[in-house]
Amino acid sequence: MLSVANVRTAGGAASYFAADNYYTRADADRSGAWFGKGAEELGLSGAVDAKTFEAVLKGFLPDGSRVGSDHRAHRAGTDLTFSMPKSWSVLALVGGDKRILDAYGAAVRETLAWAEKNLAETRMEVRGSERVVRTGNLVAAVFQHDTNRNQEPNAHFHAVIANVTQGPDGKWRALRNDNLWQHNTLLNAMTMASFRLSVEKLGYEVGEFGKHGNFEAVGVPKEVRDAFSSRRAEVLEAAAQMNSQGPRSLDAATLMTRAQKEPIEDRAALKQQWKDTAEKLGFDPAMVIARANARGAKDLGKLPGLGSSVRKVVEQGKQIAQDFAERLGIAQGDPLIPSRLGNRSPEEVAAIHGVASAIRHLGEREAAFSKFEIYRTALGFALPTAFADIERRTLQLIRQGHLQAGKGPDRDMLTTHDAISLEQRILAGIEAGRGVAPAIVPAFDAGTRLQAVSHKRYGITLNKGQEGAGRLLLSSNNRIVAIQGVAGAGKSTVLKPVADILRTEGKTVLGLAVQNTLVQMLERETGIPSMTVARFLGQHHGLVPVLCRSPISLCHLGLECERADAAQI
Repeated sequence: MLSVANVRTAGGAASYFAADNYYTRADADRSGAWFGKGAEELGLSGAVDAKTFEAVLKGFLPDGSRVGSDHRAHRAGTDLTFSMPKSWSVLALVGGDKRILDAYGAAVRETLAWAEKNLAETRMEVRGSERVVRTGNLVAAVFQHDTNRNQEPNAHFHAVIANVTQGPDGKWRALRNDNLWQHNTLLNAMTMASFRLSVEKLGYEVGEFGKHGNFEAVGVPKEVRDAFSSRRAEVLEAAAQMNSQGPRSLDAATLMTRAQKEPIEDRAALKQQWKDTAEKLGFDPAMVIARANARGAKDLGKLPGLGSSVRKVVEQGKQIAQDFAERLGIAQGDPLIPSRLGNRSPEEVAAIHGVASAIRHLGEREAAFSKFEIYRTALGFALPTAFADIERRTLQLIRQGHLQAGKGPDRDMLTTHDAISLEQRILAGIEAGRGVAPAIVPAFDAGTRLQAVSHKRYGITLNKGQEGAGRLLLSSNNRIVAIQGVAGAGKSTVLKPVADILRTEGKTVLGLAVQNTLVQMLERETGIPSMTVARFLGQHHGLVPVLCRSPISLCHLGLECERADAAQI
């Protein structure tokens, strides 16, 4: 998993991460190394010196420049902590397979390189106004640690990113770290995808997939993982006592239970203690490692797959695609899947299917979504593929026109031809329905009836905006009426008495929404039977009076749209 935290103090970070005695002399080469194009520009390479590290975190750079000032506190930096799932820590640190550490470390650095290229930003003045610009460089120090605060096996890497980056004009400025926080789950999934391919090539089997790409090693029982996870148990117990849930409560519980991390006096004795604990549980990591080596020697580990079902057909190449399609529920002839896949690697085929399924999945829930959401969703399917293949396939679909980018402030958003086609049908329905529908309730009577029903059945009085919206719905001569309001304005509240009056007038009331999640929300908030617009249009050749939620989502892409009638709550 990946956790993100602000570095509290420069001096504290330097003493904790880069202290000379953190590792024994035999492990000195793992105590920390500089990373990033920004570090290279500053002449920082190789092992991290604690004094230089502290100075950089304070904003004092080796080239003599300084980020920040005496009159303003300088944020030291951001700590990205990449932690291997417990089973892999057990195999690497208790079983002694250092190849696992190397594989995870390489995956972490690969992820950091992508984050540097795509997420590093700063604020600077551009043509008279302050803007956020991409810099493409980081100044970071990467430290490999192998224990938690209870001195249990816990292989993890700290990527301490200093609050400095070089702007396009060559000037060093504070790093805008919003993207690092926002996309932490994506960064974790990227790391685990790369790590998976590496350990499978070593012959290991992966299983028990969790959130954000995490997975455990087959062969390490849960009771063994739990025996080396007392620190996590402390955090979960503290969080439970706080009677709250979610990431914030876990963060608070982590801080509340955090003890001083004591130095390891005898590392050999500690490792023997770990082995004794495993032996008492009847677990021998050497057996798991030996099985992996045997599989690797037969080249089975070089064929990542979904399990035995893929391995049976791997010699036939083309059938791999069918296996992925069946697992993901992708229809035959889907335009997002190339017709010819036989000459592609299994990783590329997995990426193609993962991206296609991600787009379908997101399209059912949102009218528009970002590239990062496609990446994160595709990785979440736990297919054996590299992130680079997923990114390459997504960009290819954009170039080919299968995905259309938005305009203006929404230029980073994407949508599909299906979504555009659906919304064009909605807009056509609006135009066709202008002035052709008789009013259901006369305008002079609509407001009075609305307030009466609202008060009698729901015990509330509609505000001016709600009453105006309800009158428009009941008395308009247009077949489609749009009601716009911010979250919490009471749109769903006014739909309840409107629906009651419609039924009284002999009308059948049906709710529509663009995505399945909005269908569920509409039914929950109003009690009105609902379905998706796509399903409705597939069943009906014409439009009938309905209640829609968020029907005109082309506006979210910055494209022009018009409403037949509109009310503002």
